[in-house]
Amino acid sequence: MRALWFEDVGQLIWREVEDLVVTHPLEAIVRPVASTTCDLDRAIVHGLVPLGNGFPIGHECVAEVLEVGAAVHRVAVGDLVVVPWHISCGVCPPCRNALPTACTTVPGLQGYGASIAGDWGGLFSEQARVPYADAMLTRLPPGVEPAAAAAVSDNLTDAFVCVTRGLSRHPGARVLVVSSLPSLGLFAVDQALAAGARSVDYVDRSGRRREVARALGADVGAEVDAGTQHLQYPVVIGATSDGGLLREAVLCLAPGGHLSNAGMFFADTPLPLWEMYQRDVTVSVGAVSVTPHVPAVLDLLRSGRLRPELVISVHDSEKAPEVLLDRAMKPVLVRQQLIGS
Repeated sequence: MRALWFEDVGQLIWREVEDLVVTHPLEAIVRPVASTTCDLDRAIVHGLVPLGNGFPIGHECVAEVLEVGAAVHRVAVGDLVVVPWHISCGVCPPCRNALPTACTTVPGLQGYGASIAGDWGGLFSEQARVPYADAMLTRLPPGVEPAAAAAVSDNLTDAFVCVTRGLSRHPGARVLVVSSLPSLGLFAVDQALAAGARSVDYVDRSGRRREVARALGADVGAEVDAGTQHLQYPVVIGATSDGGLLREAVLCLAPGGHLSNAGMFFADTPLPLWEMYQRDVTVSVGAVSVTPHVPAVLDLLRSGRLRPELVISVHDSEKAPEVLLDRAMKPVLVRQQLIGS
């Protein structure tokens, strides 16, 4: 089989590697049929994050199950499944408490597509090993297209969790999304409106993304307006890895408001703690435990309440090395199923 390899900054190549076979009764071998870029992937291929190089890339996909171990019961050969980005056993205390990113069986944020802790291959490749198939995989519902669900592995579910945290505290509130990332902020707009936000304002310096946000139903602007937006929003979503933008997002919180930030920071980042203290606000950050929330996001897709087709573009997987170096917002690479139709 072939694996898509991140060689160095701006260099992606296909490599021939050995086919995978089941070696443990709990695992499955899957074939990604719709793979997409996490916003982190775009930073990796352009050398913007300190994760090194020389590894198979990709950690968002819908895949076809090719083979299962003897102890796998929830999925079967031929099923289409969402493959979460993080590896988790499903039975340790954090997994049972809906925190599989803190799994103690496979500790250290182990996942596909980056050599942060362990090597699990990449989900743009032709095959991938899922070590705990029953715990990790969720079948795709009938009527949901694989390309539409590819980002459920990470970014689309990240946005769901960030939005839900805020709107569960402030149902029907105005929402502000402050974005500098290719897709997370746009998915947050879509998720917020699906969750009943009264309105969504979207701030992003990218004109292209502002147009998509407007098409999704947001009011848009290029910069935070301190005079009209500071202190105004019960719910704020930060889709940024820019410390200055995150600070602006925090300053937009109304008293008692909640901010969820979905972007990754690789260095200490100052926050306006005195202003936060005066207004009794809350801020949540961290790697989202995707797996427990996948069924809810798939149900939103099945019901037609989300519109990922406004954010993604679909391409043949053969073109992956070129497409992934482009700065398209959310390319989905598709390949033919081997078993299903």
